Amino acid sequence: MIDATHAAERRRMRLRHAALLSATVLATGLLAPAQAAQFGIVVNQVADPLMSGLPLPDTAPTAGLFSGVKDWPMNAISLAMMPSGRIVSYGTAAGNPGVQDGRTFTFWDPSQGLGQGTTTYAGVGGVNSFCSAQALRTDGTLMTSGGIFDNGNDKGSLVVKSIPNGQNGAFAVTARLANDRYYSTMLTLPNGQQLIMGGSYPYQGGWADPQGSIDKGLMTGMTPEIYDGTQWKSLFGAKSRDAFGPENSRWWYPRAWVAPNGKVFGISAEKMWFLDPSGNGAVTAMNFKEPQRNASSATDAPNVGPVSTAAMYETGKILQVGGNSYDNGNGFLSSSRASIIDINTGNPVVTDTNPMSVGRAWANATVLPTGQVAVTGGSKFNDRAGDDTVLQSEIWDPKTGRWSVGASGGVYRGYHSTAILMQNGALLIAGGGAPGPVNNQNAEVFYPPYLFTSANGKVALAPRPQIVSLNTVQLQHGGSLQFELTSQNGLSQVVLVGLSAVTHSFNSGQRRIVAGFSQNGTAVTMQAPGSANVAPPGYYQLVAIDQKGVPSPGVIIALGAGVAAPSQVSAPAATAGTAGGQTGGGTGGTAGSGGTGGGTGTGGTGGTGTSVATGAAVSLQASNYTTSYLTNVGGTARLVVPANASDRQQATFRLVPGLAGQGVSFQASGNASQYLRHQNFQIFQQANDGGDVFKKGSTFLPRAGLAGTCGCNTGTCTSYESVDWPGYYLRHQNFAFYIAKFDGGPSFNQDASFCPAPGLTPTGWVLKAAHSGLCLSIAGGDTSDGGAVTQQACNGSAEQTWTGTAGNGGIAYVNKASGKCLDVNLSKPPAASGTPINQWTCNGGTNQAWTSRGQTGGNALVSVNNTNLCLDVLNVSTQAGAATAVWTCNGGANQTFSSQ
Repeated sequence: MIDATHAAERRRMRLRHAALLSATVLATGLLAPAQAAQFGIVVNQVADPLMSGLPLPDTAPTAGLFSGVKDWPMNAISLAMMPSGRIVSYGTAAGNPGVQDGRTFTFWDPSQGLGQGTTTYAGVGGVNSFCSAQALRTDGTLMTSGGIFDNGNDKGSLVVKSIPNGQNGAFAVTARLANDRYYSTMLTLPNGQQLIMGGSYPYQGGWADPQGSIDKGLMTGMTPEIYDGTQWKSLFGAKSRDAFGPENSRWWYPRAWVAPNGKVFGISAEKMWFLDPSGNGAVTAMNFKEPQRNASSATDAPNVGPVSTAAMYETGKILQVGGNSYDNGNGFLSSSRASIIDINTGNPVVTDTNPMSVGRAWANATVLPTGQVAVTGGSKFNDRAGDDTVLQSEIWDPKTGRWSVGASGGVYRGYHSTAILMQNGALLIAGGGAPGPVNNQNAEVFYPPYLFTSANGKVALAPRPQIVSLNTVQLQHGGSLQFELTSQNGLSQVVLVGLSAVTHSFNSGQRRIVAGFSQNGTAVTMQAPGSANVAPPGYYQLVAIDQKGVPSPGVIIALGAGVAAPSQVSAPAATAGTAGGQTGGGTGGTAGSGGTGGGTGTGGTGGTGTSVATGAAVSLQASNYTTSYLTNVGGTARLVVPANASDRQQATFRLVPGLAGQGVSFQASGNASQYLRHQNFQIFQQANDGGDVFKKGSTFLPRAGLAGTCGCNTGTCTSYESVDWPGYYLRHQNFAFYIAKFDGGPSFNQDASFCPAPGLTPTGWVLKAAHSGLCLSIAGGDTSDGGAVTQQACNGSAEQTWTGTAGNGGIAYVNKASGKCLDVNLSKPPAASGTPINQWTCNGGTNQAWTSRGQTGGNALVSVNNTNLCLDVLNVSTQAGAATAVWTCNGGANQTFSSQ
C-alpha cells in the first residue's frame, strides 16, 4: 500500500497538522511544550491505542462498551499488574490453551494495544505455577508459590520481574514450602511478608470425602505459612479446618484481605474467619451463610463457595456475590445474591444488598476507582456455557446498592477467566477453560460507562483529569504527596487502588482507599493512610476523580516503608472526544455544479451533487490526487494508492441510502455490517451498532464539488456534507480523513472534492464459517421461500454470494442468485435456539436483520429479532450440507464467519 506523495503538499499539511496539534494540546489542558511541570517528577504520558478509534454506541455512557475479542499468547488463567504498568499472564502453555502448564509467563505492554506488545519468558525448573498463589512483594516482584508438579516438585516458588530496559522474566526462589499448595491464596501482610493459606495436594481431596481427605494427608493447606524473605515458617497455631478444611471446598482459594485491625479476614464457603499472623498464629471462625445446595431460583441460591467472587470496594467493606457450587464440575444453580461484609468494627457485620439480574458462577468482581464494582462473565449454572452463558456485565453502585446491566462481552468466560483494572480505567478481560467448555486464548477490553459522555445527542469520550507531575512516587504511611492536576471538571476525590493479582474469580491484590486531600489551583496535596493495616505496603494506582465522576488515568506509586520505587512513572494520556456538547458552524452557501460553497456563516446549503446511483459499487478518488483513493486501513480511512487486490477491496464501498433516513452511507464491500462514519471528527470504518449516533455519523449529503476544477476522469466530482454537522465536509488532510468545517479556501475545496469512481473491485461477500472453512450457500436454482441455507465447499458462485441492505437496526443479507434474504424462520414464533435459517422474500423484518459482533476468527452474526441468538452451523458440523439455525450466542467457531 503506497501513500500518495506530493512534497509541497506534504509540507503544507505538516505545518497545518502541527498548528492543529498545538491547539488541541492547549484545549485539552495538557502541558504545552514550553510549560514547566509544577513538581519534579513528570509523568510520562504514553499513547493509549486502547482508547483510539472506539465505536461509540448510544448506550456507552450508561452501559459501557466491550472491544472486539483479540488473540492472546496463552489462556490467561492468572493475571497481575506489575509496578512497571505491564501485565503478566500465565497458566497454560503458549499456543496450547487447553494444557494446564504454568511454566511460561507473558508480559504485555498496554501502550502497544490489544494483540500487540507481548513478550513470553520461560519459567524455572521445579515450579509449575498452574493454579498457584500470587502476591506482589515490596521489592516490585510478583511472587508465585505452589501449583502443580514439575518433575515431582510442587512446593517451589519463583518471582517475576518486569523492569523496562532491565531484568525481565521468572527467577528462582530458594526457599521451599512446608506443604503442598494447590489452590492457595497469598497476601502481603502489613509488615511486608507474604502469608499463604489454604490449598491441598494437587488434584486430590475435598468436599466429597472430608474426613477421608484428611486421613489420607491430602488436606495439606490447613496450616498457613509465612515467607520472611529468606524462608517459610508454618503457623501451627492457625491450623484450621473451619477456615481451610475440605468441607464445602473451604480450602479452595479462600477469599482473604488484610483487615483494619491488622489481622487477616477471610471467607471460605459458608464460614468467615480472622487469622492473627503474629507469633504462632491463631484463627477464630464464625458462620457466614448456609452452604451450597440445590436452589429453586438464583435469588434462593446462597452466595457462597469458591465459584463466588468478592472485592473490597472501600476500607473494611467487602462485596461478596454469586456462587453456589463446590468446584467447576460439581454444583448447583448459580446465585444472584450479593452481601456486604463490614469488618471495620472487628466483628463482621453481614448485610444483604440487591441481587444481580442473573445468577453467576465463576464471574470476576473488579473494583473501579469510583467505588463501583464491575462483575463480568460467569454462568447461570456452575461452569456450563451454551444457554447458561452470561455475557452481559453488571455494575454495582455502593451509594444506592443497585445493579445496572452493562455491555456484553464476546465470548463465554467462566472457570479460569480473569479480569483486572488497567491504568486507563478500562478492564482487561481474559482467559477461561483448561478445562472447560471453552479454552480462551484471547482477551477483550471492557470500557466502563464513566469513560463516555453524551451531550446534544452526541456520544464522545469523556474529558478526563490528568496527573501531570508529582513530588514523589515513594510515600510513607501517614505522609503526604503532592501532584499537579489538569481537569476540566474540578476534583471530587483522590483514591488509591491496589494493583491487581487475580486467578480463580478472586483478585487478592485490589482494594480501594479514599484518601484525604486539599487543593490549591492545580496543586493537590494527598494524605496517605496512616496504617499499613488499611493500606498494606506495596503498589497502588493513584487516581483523581472529577466532579462528574470521571477518573484520571492511574499513576503507579509505592506506599510503605522499604517499598521500592516503581521502575517507571508513566500513565496513558487522557484522550477526550470533542464531539459531545459542541455545535456546528453555519451551513455552506448555494453552489452550482462545479462551483464553490458559501461562507462559514449561516448561508444556505450547498448545491446537490451529481453522484452515482445508490446501491452501486463506488470508490472515492481524490480530485487532487487522482491515483489515490479513500481506503480502509485497519479500521481507519486513509488516502492511498491501491497496490494490490486487497487494497482495491478496502477502497470499494457500496453506496446505500443514508442510515439516518436521508443522503447516502458508504457500506464496506468486505463486511456488510461496517460503514464509514465520523467519530471525534475522524473517519473510521466500523460496525453499525444500530444507534442514532452511528446512523447520523455515517450519513452524508452529496453536494456539488467544492473545487472549481477537478481531476476526475470518471464523471462530475462531488463533496459530501455531514448530516449531523452541517457545514462540515468529508476531506483528506495529511492523508487521513476527517469531517472539517468549510473555510472557503482553495486547499479545503480541493481536499473535500472527490470523484465517485466505479468500484475498484466487485461487491458481494461469501460468508465462511471459521470452524469448517465452508461457505453459507443456497441450493443451485432454488428461489423458493423457505429454501435451506447450508454450508458447502466454497466456490465463489452466486449461490454463495450475499449483498447487504441496511435497515431495521442491522443488515439484511440478500443472496445474489435468488434475491432472497437470510431469514430466521418465524413460522413457529418466537425465535429460540434451534430455529432454522432459510431464505425468504425480503420484507424488512427484524428476523431478516443482523448485526455483527467481533470475536476470534471473524464475526458472529447476531439476530436483531433476538440479540441473544447467533447464526450457528448446527452440531459444530464440519460436513458439507450441514444445516444452519440460530442458537444462543457462545463465541464458538461454528458461530464465527468471515466476509470474503
